[in-house]
Formats: sequence, structure tokens, C-alpha cells
Amino acid sequence: MRIPYLGVLLVVFSISVFPAFGQENTDDTEPKEKLHKDVEKAYDAYDAQEYTLAIELLKTALGEVRGRDDKSTVLFKIAESYRNINDYKNAENYYLKAVKLGYKDPIAQLHYADMLKAQGEYEEAIVAYQDFKQENPTDRRAEIGIESTKKAIEWMDSPSRYQVDLMKDLNSTGYDFSPSYAGKRADDNEIIFTSTREESVGKKEDGWTGGSFMDIYVSSAERKEKGRRGRGASTDEDELVSPASLKWSTPKLLDEEIVNTKSHEGSAVFDSRRKELYLTRCLVEKDKKFGCGIYISEKLGVNWKEPEQVIIGTDTSANVGQPALSPDDSRLYFVSDEFNTKGVHDIFMTTFDRRAKIWKTPTNLGSKVNTDREEYYPFISGDGQYLYWASNGLPGMGGLDIFRIKLGEDGMPAPNAEAENLEYPINTSFDDFGLVFQGTKDEVGFLSSNRKGSKNDDIYGVVKTPLVFELEGVVTSSKTGLPIPQATVKLDGSNGTSVVVNADKDGYYIFDKDKIDADVQYTLTFEKAKFLTNTGNTTTIGVDLSAFEYIPSANQFLHKLQVNKALDPIEEPIVLPNVFFDLAKWDLRPEARAALDSVVPIMKNNPTIVIELRSHTDYRGDNKSNDVLSQHRADTCVSYLVSKGIAADRMVARGMGETEPFNIQEGYKGYGAGQLEEGNRLTEAYIKRLPPEKQEVANQVNRRTDFKVLRDDYVPAAGPVDQDAVDPKDIIADKNSGVNNALLVIFTS
Repeated sequence: MRIPYLGVLLVVFSISVFPAFGQENTDDTEPKEKLHKDVEKAYDAYDAQEYTLAIELLKTALGEVRGRDDKSTVLFKIAESYRNINDYKNAENYYLKAVKLGYKDPIAQLHYADMLKAQGEYEEAIVAYQDFKQENPTDRRAEIGIESTKKAIEWMDSPSRYQVDLMKDLNSTGYDFSPSYAGKRADDNEIIFTSTREESVGKKEDGWTGGSFMDIYVSSAERKEKGRRGRGASTDEDELVSPASLKWSTPKLLDEEIVNTKSHEGSAVFDSRRKELYLTRCLVEKDKKFGCGIYISEKLGVNWKEPEQVIIGTDTSANVGQPALSPDDSRLYFVSDEFNTKGVHDIFMTTFDRRAKIWKTPTNLGSKVNTDREEYYPFISGDGQYLYWASNGLPGMGGLDIFRIKLGEDGMPAPNAEAENLEYPINTSFDDFGLVFQGTKDEVGFLSSNRKGSKNDDIYGVVKTPLVFELEGVVTSSKTGLPIPQATVKLDGSNGTSVVVNADKDGYYIFDKDKIDADVQYTLTFEKAKFLTNTGNTTTIGVDLSAFEYIPSANQFLHKLQVNKALDPIEEPIVLPNVFFDLAKWDLRPEARAALDSVVPIMKNNPTIVIELRSHTDYRGDNKSNDVLSQHRADTCVSYLVSKGIAADRMVARGMGETEPFNIQEGYKGYGAGQLEEGNRLTEAYIKRLPPEKQEVANQVNRRTDFKVLRDDYVPAAGPVDQDAVDPKDIIADKNSGVNNALLVIFTS
């Protein structure tokens, strides 16, 4: 939680000139005249925020103080010092010692819980927050700590799509952070960032960090390696490439005289033309530290113009830093502890008055962004839609977390917008901040973090792992269940794409990830000679991330879609489901209409076939009456299909009477399946040998309607039939109907 350190850096150490900047209010120090000289010296270093020195002196002072109150105060200050230099383990130990010794301010217990959380010890942190809540039941920070820690556990178990990789070419043993894009916009292969590495112009040791002063460095990507499939920021044909997979040049100072000086420089951003540089500078003269300000410079050839301070409002001495610009450069966002700041540091926005040539009095971004703690490192997305920033005052995983919020047309948070935590692995239990994205999309970028694996603050490459789809299936015969070799499968997408593949000898087909896109509705058409063409549907719209499998070797999330399809052989009669008639009648019931509706797409998908619609009866009743009844029913079915737009000359109605008892084939799954033995024909003699309850089942199976393909060379003789001839209200859809479910058409007589 190097929070005050970050504040000091505003990006750079501004708080060191303001003793209370970024500190908890711990008014627990005795008057200086009563202190032992070693204790006074230690307290002076602590108050001056010289934390690396303060730790050493405070440990010495611990032996010079007497009494539980005094000792617990020193222990607390040691813990605070460790917290400010990001040594969470030692901070945790000293907070606990202070609590056990009876430190009077409950903030020690809260910070103890924070340190556990910052190390990813989430279960222990929850217990510590609960202890704090028990002693301070009205303090909301306890409940926020508990709930956000539970969320952190969930986010760790279900990572987001982002991949975060250490930028080994850029980082040093010092602090490296706050990257920003530089160079030509068309390439986006150059960045600037802030660093305390040894090459810095400011050679003096910073008392807070123990390292060099901050300067701005630049590095360029020298070589692109092949990335994984996806769309990049420049064109739709580009591939998404993690910055960490590129080769970057050895970082060098942006400038050694004009931009970078013996003071602190850092957290810089270019305007939209990549011509003018806005940077944070914190002046240091003769060991005296002054406030931070935003400065603007411009590169002219190989030289830089002397930076000029950006005056915001009328306050020429305002302590400000960490600039960010809207895509059109009309709005400047920054961090400050002034301008009626609500918390320790807030984010503000100001617009440029072109007539007066000044930046107007800034506006606080409000409670949706700013909290009673710290907010840092604003960044505006390339399309101007979102503000990204870091905060430790909103529910997060520990330390600073990165958030985003939707912006309105005025550049302020939109009325109904809420802060979104970017979750793991963008965020961790450590400090995560300074996120920037390339171009107008949130796909490729950089962030800063002191997470596990970092030396101090390090820069990480960010890439949004692609969601890829594959579609596969097997084409089989509805009669035998066997695969249909070399079946043709056509895939048509709602985005206008169309692809055709052939199934292999086992009926297996696949459309790989290069042929399937996200957010598309797909229709499949299955064809094979001597089989009826069939269709299927699938979609890549709204597929939850949990449905994907992460494939480490390919660096992608993969979701496999599957559509298996059975095709009906044209030489076999196809039983229609649920065509019911009342006793001795041939009027279509609603169920029968819905079942016959399933024939319509078959006829449309197979425009060259002519079918025979056949109605059957059971053996009961005389042959002549059964023949007449079945013919009327077949005629009724044909008439209904004509009303649905199927040409009359493509159908022949035939009443079968009781002449063709049904044969229970192997694998039969229709009406009565499991009650009637496979391999038997339902003749009158066979049925009469069955138990009474099975006799009725067998008779119902025989009372069926089916259709048989007579030929497949039909050529229309006239124009299309009016498909609106029937009132849609007369049609009752049955979502479970279809020719492949092998249900019988059952009659009551």
C-alpha cells in the first residue's frame, strides 16, 4: 500500500513538502522537549517522511522509551514506515505488536487487516477485519474490508480475460511505473515511463524510497513476434500481441537537460498529436522540496522546449500532478490534494478556455470516483468513453486497485454510471495502478504494479485474451444412426459470412476458430444425396466466460460449440409426430397443425422433392371405412400444407387404412418405446397376443401419419404460392415437434 509514496509522487513526491499529506491523523506524539534525543531524532525523520531512515532510528528509539503507550506509539510508527515503503510483511508484524501492546488508536488494527489483505492472506484478513468491527461496530471500513476481501477470493477463482506479463526489458531494480504511449500514433510501439534507476539525472537519494530521484525514460519495440489471433488497435487485420512478447530497446532518458532535471520528473502524457508533452515536476532546491506542478513541453527536431508550468484556475502554486488528457485534448484530468479535496488525494477535471488561453477552475469528479482515501493515475480511454484510475478507497483486492467508470458528454461520470473494479489479474492484493490502453479499444496496454514477482514498482504488459470458438458435430442417418460420410455442411452467419466444409468418413465436421466469430447467430445446412436436407442453429452471442476453457499453450479462451444432426433417408417413410384426430373425424386438432408445421421447413429446405402424405389406421373397423377415413385425413393434411405455402403438385394424399402395420425397428424411440419389443411388426395377430394395456399402445402406434419421398426432381410449373393464405392465429406452434424425434402420429380411431 505505498499509498503516501504514490501521493508523494503525485506521481512524484509532492507530499514530502506537506507533512500531513497522505498520513493518518495520529496525534500521539509527546512534546518534543520531553523526548529522549534518539526518540526525537527518529520522530523528526518520520514526520519528514524519510521512512527508510526513520525505520532504523525508530528501532533504536524503541529501547529508549518506557511505558506501554510510548512503546506502542513507536511500534505503530515503525509499522507505518514499513507500509509506506511497501514492506507489507514487516508492517503486519509491527502493527500486530502495537495492537497487542494496547495502542490506543484502532487504526492499527485496521491497518493490520489491510496488510494481511495486501499479502493475499484473505482468510486471515477477514478475521482481522471482524476483530476491528467488533471494537468499532459503526465504522464502515470494517464491513467494506470484509466484503471486498470476499470478492477478491471470488475474483481469484474466476479470472477475467486479461493476461498480465512482466516487461523484463523495461524494468530495473528501482521503481519503474506510469507508462504512457509516445511516438507515432499509427505504430504505438514507443512508450515513456517514470523510473528511479541509476541513470537518472537527479543523483541524490530520495529519503522516502532510498533510491534516486524520478526521471522520464523512453523505449521502443524493436521487433514484433507472431501474436495470437484477434483484432489489434490499428486495423481489423492486426493480431493482438502482448507488449511483453515484443523486444524493447534499452530504456534511455527522454532528455538529460531540459525535460529531466535534478528535481523529480514523471507521470507524463502526450497530447493527441504526440507533439506536446504534459509532465509532472516536483521541484527540489538545496534539499528543500516544493510542491508538484504540471508542465508542458514540445519537441522541436531533436531538442525540447523549456517546460512551462500549466496554470489551473487562478492558483499558481497548487499542488497537482499525474495529468491525463481527453482524446480531443479539450479536457485535462489530474490529481491534487487542493481545490476542496474530499479525501487525501482526489481526481479533478478542467477544460481549456481558448479565448483566455487558460485552464479553468477544476471540478472534482465527485463521490463516484473520489473517496475519503487516495485516488491516483487517471487515464481516459481512446474513445473518450471511460475514465480509468487507481484507488484504495473503493472495494478492492488490497492496496491500490484499478477501476473504470463511464463518462458523460461533459467529461464527468455519467449519471447512472458506477465504478467497476477490473478484477484479477489486472488487480491483485498489491498496488496496481497506472493502466493505459492502446488506441480506442481496451485490448492491449500497460499497467504498473508491485505485485508478487516485482522488484519494486514494475511495468507489466496487458492483453485481453481472445475468446475463440470452434463448432463441430457428427452427421448421421436417422434410420440407422450410422455416420454419413462426406456430408456437406454450410455455415451462414448473421454477420454475412458463409463457409462450407465436408464431413469426413466418420461424419465428423469442424469449423475452426478462424471461421467462427463472437456475437454472431449461425445457421447450419446439412446436405447429402439421397437424404433430406436439414438445418440447425447455434450462437456465439452472450456466451458467459465460465463456458470457456483457458488454453495456456494458445493463450486463448476456447468454447466448443456442438451441433449433431441426423438426416432422413428419402427412401424411408418419415413418421410425423402428434397428428391427433377426434374419433371418426378428420378435422385437424391444434396438436396436428403444429406437427404438420414441421413439414414446411423440410419442403423448403428440399425444394426438388415430391412427397406422399400417408394416413394409417389400426385393424379395428372394416377395411372400407378405414380406407375412407384415412384418405380424408391424408387429404386434410395436404390441404393444410397447401395453405402454408407448399405447392399442391408437390404432395400426394394417400389413405393407407390398415394395410401397413408399423414395424418396431432397432433403436426405436417413438411413442411406446420400451413397451413394445423391437423387431416385431404390429399386425392384428401380434397385437392380440399382448396384454390389454400394451394392445392399446400398439394400436395407437399403428394410427400414424407419415410421408414418403416419391422423387427428387421436382421443377415448379407456376409462380410461388401465397404463404399468407392462412391466418397465423390458426397455427399453434409446438417447440418440441420435428421429423427427427420419431414420435408417432396417433389417431383416436
